[in-house]
Formats: sequence, C-alpha cells, structure tokens
Amino acid sequence: MVFPALILFPASCTGGSGRPSPAGRPPATERGAASGTPTASVCTRLEDRTAISRFFDAWNDRDPPALGRQFTVNGVLDMATKAPGHLHKHVWTNVGGLGARRMIAAFAERQWRLGEKLSYRGGARAVARFADGTVQPMAETKFVYHWASHAFARVVIVSAKAAAPA
Repeated sequence: MVFPALILFPASCTGGSGRPSPAGRPPATERGAASGTPTASVCTRLEDRTAISRFFDAWNDRDPPALGRQFTVNGVLDMATKAPGHLHKHVWTNVGGLGARRMIAAFAERQWRLGEKLSYRGGARAVARFADGTVQPMAETKFVYHWASHAFARVVIVSAKAAAPA
C-alpha cells in the first residue's frame, strides 16, 4: 500500500507509483468519502510552509495537544537533545509508533523544561535555543507529510553537536 506523502527536504510529493513528483503536482489520488470517486490533494509551497509553521508554533507555544495533532497516529519524531547530539553515531531521541502523539508530547515537555525554543529558516537551517543561553544548530531538518492525514508521518531535526554557549 502506498501512502501519499510529502518529503520537505528536498521538497517533493510522493505520487501513486511511489516515485516523487514535482511540488505543485498532485500526489496519489484518494477515494472521496461520499462518492468513492478519486480526489487529489495538491502539493503547494504554501501548504508546505503552513504545515511546517504549525509544527514550530506548537513546539514554541509549548502546546502538547497541538503538537500531537501535527503527527499521524503512528508518526515519528527524530530529534536531537541538548547533549550529546552525535548525528553520525545516531544518538538522538526517536519517538513514534503506536501512541506516538502522547510519546512525542512527553518528549517535548522534557525539552521545554530546559527552555528549548526552535527557530527555522527553511532547508536544514533550524536552531534550538535553551534557557541557559546555549544554542544548538541542527545539521538535518526533514519533514515527511502524509497528505491523507494532513499530518506529519516523520519529522527529523538532528544535530552533529551538543548545545554550546552562543
């Protein structure tokens, strides 16, 4: 079974064949609820930016229910913690699977207790800032958006370095 998804770094939509199609083109069609006829979602840059913005707003507003709603029911968040954050040794937190929304919110609440705020300027340019004045530039920032659910199937925000003084 192929699920329509959007991988937002680099930006592309997954078509029904599982092959990426350019942004702005419809991904795989879904069946309309009432008629059973195919309907298509359109992958637009505005929708991309809006979905990503909602994720960062929910994170920075420290709103667990809103953050949970940004993910599919079995979505995954791969995210660097303040330390150690070793990208190539795969030492970061991975939460997801059944009950993912609850686990993602619990992880976020631990990060929020450290005063973590995220800023994002597109591409891989995300930065975590902590209450103690340390900052952590992120080495990878990726978003996989599941069009049928209007939520992220996976968000990856990882760093090659631990947070350090600004």
